[in-house]
Amino acid sequence: MGFKLKIMKNKFLFSFILFSIAFLGGCSNNIYQKYEYDQPTNPWINAFKDNVFFQCLKESYKGDSIFKMIEKKDAFNPYDGLSLEAIEMSRELAKNFVKNMPPPVMCENCESGQNYYMARSLHYYSSKELDNIAKKLYKKHLKIKRKYGL
Repeated sequence: MGFKLKIMKNKFLFSFILFSIAFLGGCSNNIYQKYEYDQPTNPWINAFKDNVFFQCLKESYKGDSIFKMIEKKDAFNPYDGLSLEAIEMSRELAKNFVKNMPPPVMCENCESGQNYYMARSLHYYSSKELDNIAKKLYKKHLKIKRKYGL
């Protein structure tokens, strides 16, 4: 009797594992949402984060002609609904970000003043930290908008 019980337990365990693998395998898919160029989820938040990114680059390459060349070709962000306060906040965030950027690591041939400016600015752009700051400022923006009926 004990032997039959052991076989039944093993069959049950085998069936459970097989079912779990099939279920979990069916749940994972490689379908992703296609990027839409002109359909941001929240244009205010995107514009704020874009502005922080641009300001980081501007601060990083201060005094260099590279940003002047970029300004000739790039229209930056088309959204113009940021307040002067939000623009100033983006500048301050960028200045602090670049000022506190640690020196490069694993960079044998780096010269003085070189850093991972673009990569780190891009990583900051996609960080949860900047997302949270942008969301808080957006809520403040909405509150002011409602208060003055804009």
